[in-house]
Amino acid sequence: MTTLPGMLAGLDPLLRPGRYLFATVPRDAPVPAAAVAAFVEDEGRTLVLPEGEAARLGVAGEYPCAWITLRVNSQLAGVGLLARVTAALAGRGISVNPVSAVHHDHLFVPYGRAEDALAALRELSGRAAAAAVPVGEYELDDDPARVDRDVVWRFLSTEAYWSGWRTRTDVETQLDRAWRVVGAYRRATGEMVGFARAVSDGVSFGYLADVFVLDGARGAGLGVALVAAITDDPRVRWVLFTDDAHGLYERFGFAAPDQTCMVRPGRSSL
Repeated sequence: MTTLPGMLAGLDPLLRPGRYLFATVPRDAPVPAAAVAAFVEDEGRTLVLPEGEAARLGVAGEYPCAWITLRVNSQLAGVGLLARVTAALAGRGISVNPVSAVHHDHLFVPYGRAEDALAALRELSGRAAAAAVPVGEYELDDDPARVDRDVVWRFLSTEAYWSGWRTRTDVETQLDRAWRVVGAYRRATGEMVGFARAVSDGVSFGYLADVFVLDGARGAGLGVALVAAITDDPRVRWVLFTDDAHGLYERFGFAAPDQTCMVRPGRSSL
């Protein structure tokens, strides 16, 4: 099964020619051969028709739209693809009515925003292609939308020694305001198994926090990979606080502070 990042990287959107309308006809009305989609509702049968076909049939339609096909092979039981696609379009203020078929997902977007939608989809695909880094049976991804917040909260609230004082709201706020987050995911299932978070000004200072790998995925090098991925900007002077794993962080140049460093602890120094 293709992983979610692989599917996003291979979206390959195709803008089909023509203008289409959504129309309602009686439930027992025949489906015209030119209809590109049909669905039975309590109120009647909804058809997606080429505008010319709707006019020929004398059917009133609404939502003049363009039809975009995602040429990546879709998986009807897959999780997350359309959520990521619709979020990318929503981020540009583009409404979308998606339809999933056996082989592909299809998007109906406002006709006047078709090129904007294509640009958003290509940008999403390009980011996915660049972001996913394989690590054995796992992969790293710095897309914040992919982070399983329940996994982060469960680990920080029940297993991490450094974060028991935080509330769920605290953790959500930290995720929302993070400069960067990197997750580790099982490639076969998309399950999140590791995480790291960074706060930074994006130029000269970075704070590394909440690095963890779940028990079942330890020993695969994910801790090293997470730290390497999130601290890959050489301009940034990185800081962290930890009671353990000093050997891991020393591999990336972390060392005890010298006389130039001063710290004022809060109620938690982690």
